[in-house]
Amino acid sequence: MSKIGLLSLGCAKNQVDSEIMLGLIKEGGHEIVKKYDEAEVLIVNTCGFISDAKEESINSILELAEYKKEGNCKLLIVTGCLSQRYSEELEKEMPEVDAIIGTGNFDEIVEVINDAFSGKKRIKVTDPEFDYDRYLPRTNLTPDHTAYVKIAEGCNNCCSYCIIPQLRGTLKSRSIENIKQEVEQLAKAGVKEVNIIAQDITQYGIDLYGQSKLVDLLKELLTVDTIKWFRLLYAYPSHLTDEMIDVIATEDRILNYLDLPVQHADDEIRKQMNRGGTREDVLKTVKKLRERIPDITLRTSLIVGFPGESEEQFNTLIDFVKEAEFDRLGAFTYSQEEGTVAAKMPCQIPEGRKQERYERVMSIQEDISYRRNQAWVGKVVEVLLEEVQSEEPVIMVGRTRRDAPDVDGVIYVEGTSAKIGDMIKVEVTDAYEYDLVGVEIE
Repeated sequence: MSKIGLLSLGCAKNQVDSEIMLGLIKEGGHEIVKKYDEAEVLIVNTCGFISDAKEESINSILELAEYKKEGNCKLLIVTGCLSQRYSEELEKEMPEVDAIIGTGNFDEIVEVINDAFSGKKRIKVTDPEFDYDRYLPRTNLTPDHTAYVKIAEGCNNCCSYCIIPQLRGTLKSRSIENIKQEVEQLAKAGVKEVNIIAQDITQYGIDLYGQSKLVDLLKELLTVDTIKWFRLLYAYPSHLTDEMIDVIATEDRILNYLDLPVQHADDEIRKQMNRGGTREDVLKTVKKLRERIPDITLRTSLIVGFPGESEEQFNTLIDFVKEAEFDRLGAFTYSQEEGTVAAKMPCQIPEGRKQERYERVMSIQEDISYRRNQAWVGKVVEVLLEEVQSEEPVIMVGRTRRDAPDVDGVIYVEGTSAKIGDMIKVEVTDAYEYDLVGVEIE
């Protein structure tokens, strides 16, 4: 038995893979440790989506490699998207690494560890598609009351800037039965919030059933009645149907929250990105959602500095941000990723200009977020408590139905006697750009 530590980088979908690896490692008789200086084996589950993520992954590998010089570490293993994309480069340029595993092979982690201990340097990188539709043990990295459930892997959308299909393969949905079994197990473990994720949840089931089965899946999951919140993340706007909107509107445990990655609002840029629909189509979708579900919280993501983006096209994006008034918005500067269509496009935008545009978008969104948060002052909201910030005076940190874990804001709850994992009613007393303040209602 070995002591094993794991660092998980990148998105929630990658975190699920980390949790599966930890589950397999525990089943394989090894011990999971949180302190890296105690570990005999260190694993870095990397992200390789954009330049910043690649840089973070490389720096993390080098940092953990130091434990081979000082400490108990004997093996350093690299997994995830960076491994899938750059396995040859990692093998050649990072002799500190003892094994490399791709996104389609991480279920072989225990075998790779055992081989590495016997002196074999394993490079296990094949087809990126992975079969999640089977028994896979998990050791959650999230708090006990919340979890991510990945309903599909891969993507068929083929956006011109995106490397995901090369890293994760084409769409591969899990069966409704398999997903429900996982949610039932999470419920038995005390989970109250399930965050449903995929590259595009609206396409769930098309490969298995010939049509989207997201609504059928949600109705089946609602039979697991101890899960209080189901949150939907990553819904492609042009694939969102009236039936999907209706199930959010009518089912209280499916939160009035939706993440709709728009990426850009200029029609020509959207065409170059290979994004479906126009600016007006997106605005109509936003309007329809708010008319059907008046208190819905909408999150989006945008890319600034796409190749050829003129000042006029950027201003179209700015006008869209002001008109749509998303509750939550994350912006990214375009990352020129080799192997994508957009990487070969002319008129790449200088980094400085990208950064200026990013700051302009976020400055405008900050005002929008503040104004929309202020509208909640005086209202009573349901809060899931997550941590203790202060014991004297007592201040707890939680999230409302409007806040997804990791990416959204929090609410600071004063003077409560409730515990982590409890759900309580809170009156909002103050609001900032991203966070709220409130007191528990007895």
